[in-house]
Amino acid sequence: MNSAITIILLIDDNGAVVRIMKEYTVALKILIVGCGDIGTPLGLQLAAAGHQVWGLRRSSLLPAPLKTINADVTVAATLSVLADLSFDCVVMTLTPAAFSDAGYEQVFNQGLLNVLQRLKQPLQIKRLFFISSTSVYHQSDGQWVDEYSPVEPVSFSGKRLLQAEQSLVASGIAFSIIRFAGIYGPGRQRLLDQVMSGQGSAKTPSLYTNRIHRDDCVGFLAHLVGKVAQGKSVEPCYIGVDSQPVTMWELKRWLAQQLGVDPERLTQEESSRRNSKRCSNKRLLATGYQLQYPGYQSGYTELIKAYLNSNK
Repeated sequence: MNSAITIILLIDDNGAVVRIMKEYTVALKILIVGCGDIGTPLGLQLAAAGHQVWGLRRSSLLPAPLKTINADVTVAATLSVLADLSFDCVVMTLTPAAFSDAGYEQVFNQGLLNVLQRLKQPLQIKRLFFISSTSVYHQSDGQWVDEYSPVEPVSFSGKRLLQAEQSLVASGIAFSIIRFAGIYGPGRQRLLDQVMSGQGSAKTPSLYTNRIHRDDCVGFLAHLVGKVAQGKSVEPCYIGVDSQPVTMWELKRWLAQQLGVDPERLTQEESSRRNSKRCSNKRLLATGYQLQYPGYQSGYTELIKAYLNSNK
């Protein structure tokens, strides 16, 4: 494997060098399973950093310099090519074909097992990063949760994801689970459409929502892979959210103001969601990663401009 050395000089107030640090970065062989709007830009970012990156997706070619593997995680026979390749890191960003219990079981449970069974020498992989969701948390009273909080999911999606997490823990492979929440960004404009159509949210009971911009999902994953390349330790679980939990009522009223919609005209609809929690990102920030969009206002501002321009 190729490697690079970064020299870091620590200088005191008088300009004198007080310490010299060396950071070794190893070029990794990385497999990204699931190359959508997170996996593909992640692969390109990692390739730009000097890593070799393979991307597994059902069909179509990935942009250069990514190496394409066309396969379906739900069809074990299509994954036979993995036995001929060796990887240092694996990132799994899976997306079910349908938002249903069967769809989630097929992709997150059976799909994960299919990949684990066909990886060459899986126990020698430095790290497998599995993208999960904060839906594994059951808390519903607006309390704060972190990576140590109990998980007793009530939704089918949370239950299936927790089962996948447990399978990964039992596999013996070195892993990190990243529980993202409320991913938004280009092409993810469901809330904007709702607000434009006048659909609001009830003020009470308070329903907290946690969010993270797509670019920060990519950035944080690349940051973690970079730590592995430098031989640094990473935690087995991270919550991936920004620094600003907000009630859905407050969020939709703010979006309405930015979109030119009268907030007072929004309907006060009760949500079918019953989970209401505030997710802590202290562990994420402790890694040294700096959020590009630390709150929903900064993240949605650019999206709103593009949204309004596209609807002129």
